[in-house]
Amino acid sequence: MNLPPPVRDLVLIGGGHAHVQVLRDLALRPLPGVRTTLVTREVESPYSGMLPGHIAGFYSHADMHIDLLPLCRAANVRLIIGEVTGLDPDVKEVNVESRPPLRFDWLAINAGAVPQTRSEGVPVKPIGQFLPQWDRAKAALAPGAHIIVVGAGAGGVELAFAMHAARPDLEISLVGRAVLPGFSASTNKRLISAASERGVRLVIGAEALRFTNGQLHLDDGRTLAADEVFWVTDVCAPAWMRASGLATDPGGFIRVQHTLQSISNPAVFAAGDVACLEGQERPKSGLFAVRAGPVLSHNLRAVTMGQPLKSFRAQQSFLRLIGTADGSAIAEKWGLSVSGQLMWIWKDQIDRRFMSMFRMAQMPSAMQVPAPVALPQSMQADVPETMRCGGCGAKLGADLLGRVLRNLPIRPHGNVLRGIGDDAAEVNADGSVLITTDGLRTMVDDPYRFGRIVTHHNLNDLFAMGATPTSAVALVTVPLMSEALMEAELTAVLRGAVDVLEDHDVPLVGGHSAEGAELFLGLTVTGRRGAVTLTKGGLAAGQKLVLTRGVGTGAILAAAMRGLPVAAALETAIRSMDSSNQGCAEILVAHGARAATDVTGFGLLGHLAEMLRASGTGAVVDAQVIPVMPGAADLIRQGVQSSLQKNNEQVLRDFSIDSDIDLRVLCDPQTSGGLLAGVPAAAAEACLDALHAAGHPQAAIIGEVTETEWRIR
Repeated sequence: MNLPPPVRDLVLIGGGHAHVQVLRDLALRPLPGVRTTLVTREVESPYSGMLPGHIAGFYSHADMHIDLLPLCRAANVRLIIGEVTGLDPDVKEVNVESRPPLRFDWLAINAGAVPQTRSEGVPVKPIGQFLPQWDRAKAALAPGAHIIVVGAGAGGVELAFAMHAARPDLEISLVGRAVLPGFSASTNKRLISAASERGVRLVIGAEALRFTNGQLHLDDGRTLAADEVFWVTDVCAPAWMRASGLATDPGGFIRVQHTLQSISNPAVFAAGDVACLEGQERPKSGLFAVRAGPVLSHNLRAVTMGQPLKSFRAQQSFLRLIGTADGSAIAEKWGLSVSGQLMWIWKDQIDRRFMSMFRMAQMPSAMQVPAPVALPQSMQADVPETMRCGGCGAKLGADLLGRVLRNLPIRPHGNVLRGIGDDAAEVNADGSVLITTDGLRTMVDDPYRFGRIVTHHNLNDLFAMGATPTSAVALVTVPLMSEALMEAELTAVLRGAVDVLEDHDVPLVGGHSAEGAELFLGLTVTGRRGAVTLTKGGLAAGQKLVLTRGVGTGAILAAAMRGLPVAAALETAIRSMDSSNQGCAEILVAHGARAATDVTGFGLLGHLAEMLRASGTGAVVDAQVIPVMPGAADLIRQGVQSSLQKNNEQVLRDFSIDSDIDLRVLCDPQTSGGLLAGVPAAAAEACLDALHAAGHPQAAIIGEVTETEWRIR
């Protein structure tokens, strides 16, 4: 589909129940001329309606979560993972922790509220932070331990029943001023009967004040001993929202009119818990965010296209379903109440139907990638993959590159001590200056993080030789957009680069920028030789092979680019790529390393093979101890791999293999990977301990250098 280049920015804060519907609509109907960005703290959006069922064991983690990564890919929406810390609606900027501000022309907020502080205990919102705490408590609490759920509204009631279903050996109490306020007497009667049957104790008529030292203090003077307290109580707006200058209610929630626009700034929309709908105030419930989603989606499209906006009318009378965690539910509407298994089946169908809207396999056909045109068998082997990878998965294959370099008329020069073959060249007659260059096209949505990753990736070439970087020159291409968007993109990517360079005391001394087909950043970095120069040819038999971080970024990036649900794995990969190897290099040198390389596009085994050939040695590699990023090996087994994977796998033919482990992940091309070094055997364990102590928990001794044998066991 040919769309005009983007000229305006739409930013969505939060991946809540309304925004996932906006994303789905954008996937079905692209918005011309608009670049959309989603900023979210959590890459998996939990559906609150399924939370009690998940706690009770009816739903898996995947059942109740929407992976935002494939949804954003389908919608062509940038996904930026981060915590919003501020908002300036006049300047039109969103502040995100640990990155430069994001500009916007229009902004929508569906980020969820935060719990009101109640001293100790575990708040149930945000759900993403609550679930690990519940898993911890469920596993740790001894039989007979006492859990108190504070808040006897529908959410607290469902949670108390669900916790009892998950751990019937625990004592469960429900504390609140009233049971199910706003519900009918009939529903209350059913609920009290269900609680009595299960042994869930109701402590009604008092409000919990605080939980300290194992005691829950109530406002009527009573105290209740508890092993765990979970708060399902009132919420408030995030501090940044209250400080934004937007019109808010006393709780800090954004006051919006019937179009879901801020009453003080029509460029800002809000829905869900963070919104206070003028004249239609309702309880904080995911129900209203779900209902607001279609109207918000329509109005965001309309405001960008200059078309009329719709009004959102929050229902006053609506169906309410309360699961009792035993395969039954209580249903109420118009004051009438019914309970039983059919009510649970009804609730389950409603919830599953909503979630199915965001499963890629069940998306409408308009969102599916069309089947490729069949080619004659004789041509298929030469057809490149349609989906090409970014990062080091986009490198040219080692064999292809080697053939080209061998045919170039490259001659020795007196000022070149080391040239093609090592990670960086040493120039000047005394080898005092090192120089290296590399460039990558974007592989992550956030241009700031991309700039950081590329810079770490480039600096690694010098760290792999024990050198200190001294200056850098940048080459950037930015895709065609409006001048304002191109300026923001260039600022973000260069800010990422400069922040990493500054962390290493390296000045950016120049560069060049141009318009290109996509975002690209290349750096040429110079450095000075260290006290010890690490080379690929410095291995010696008997040394231990030390790897400083896990492998698998290639497969994970490839999966993300294909829109697969790998958001959690991508977060892990990004954290790994956005980290420095300088400290690792210093530790390796201090423990006697004289040979090293950084593991990048040719994969762990490909770069090890380079070292073995340069050193004239062999190695025995223990495949079982090599650290692999979560999910990477499974992805490769499922056929998800980077563009360079097949070429890299050719190195397996050079090793004798005594392992039944799938070794393909060891050929996975890495972006900003770890260091691989040969360390004297006597110092290897101490080196590993030092790496772990310095914050590199995946560092491992993965094998031993031999005289001639190349083997994987």
